[in-house]
Amino acid sequence: MKQIKFWVVSIFFASILFIGCKNPSDSKETSSKKTELTDAEDKWVSIWNGKDLTGWHTYFNSPFSGFDKTQEGYLGLDNPKQDVIKVVQFEDGNVIRISGIAFGMMFTEQDYGNYHLKLKVKWGNDKHVPKEKEYRDSGLLYHGFGEPGSAYAWMNSHEMQIQEENMGDYIAIGDIAMNVPSKPMDGIFYQYDENSALRTYYGTKLFKDERLVEPVDDFNGSYAKMYVAKDSDKENKYGEWNDIDLICFGDSTIHMVNGTVVMRLFNSKKTSDKNPLKAGKIGLQSEGAEVFYKDIRLKRIDKMPAKLVTKE
Repeated sequence: MKQIKFWVVSIFFASILFIGCKNPSDSKETSSKKTELTDAEDKWVSIWNGKDLTGWHTYFNSPFSGFDKTQEGYLGLDNPKQDVIKVVQFEDGNVIRISGIAFGMMFTEQDYGNYHLKLKVKWGNDKHVPKEKEYRDSGLLYHGFGEPGSAYAWMNSHEMQIQEENMGDYIAIGDIAMNVPSKPMDGIFYQYDENSALRTYYGTKLFKDERLVEPVDDFNGSYAKMYVAKDSDKENKYGEWNDIDLICFGDSTIHMVNGTVVMRLFNSKKTSDKNPLKAGKIGLQSEGAEVFYKDIRLKRIDKMPAKLVTKE
């Protein structure tokens, strides 16, 4: 059995650790196999222009007293003083650098639905208060709606976790719910399992008031309602680029890491009115760690790719 550590507060700034056991070899599904998608390249459209943040908004909200006061200049929506997220040059071209020094996100002006999204992500070196001793963390948000800051430092959205050792996990943020086939891990948390029954995950209250300082009495119990772990770790070693695929069609989603399906999700909806949620903003989180993104592109789809929805 492979021991995998998870920081229970991967998006909510606490430091409660739990350990889960899983055996990736138990699954014989497509999720354990690398899948090559060979669709025509001319169907892909870059949603980041490779030069600046045109077509995207930025928002930062760092409510914790542990943050340096100088960060106040970065906060709010499209603050011209912000340099938390900016375009920098690497040897092979421009990339987006998210410093992580303030909590927030960049998110698209446009809503998207029925698409296949690809991007590349790589970790930087820096970590910042209050997560300087935790795993490097970010996240790919999708189907986002509502005002920036309406759900912690982000908006109501599904999250494909971008975090060291936990790349591909799912977290429900705000007024949102998703069904995932999953099985119990050690303790109260669950892990994706293709052959298990669907279980609903939804955004819950983790702190007693808007200051986001004092957690609710049963923090772990609340977090377990909104979080499910991927089935296996497919992240490349530190310093290498990782290929991320997010495939959304109707109210279903597939998470892929480096060519492998790590989770399939179903019945996306709003918690408040139970209506299906099939489209919304796409976002990238700033969450206490330096991270780089590039090659963000998307194509419209009219069905889920057959190679990813059938069992071997």
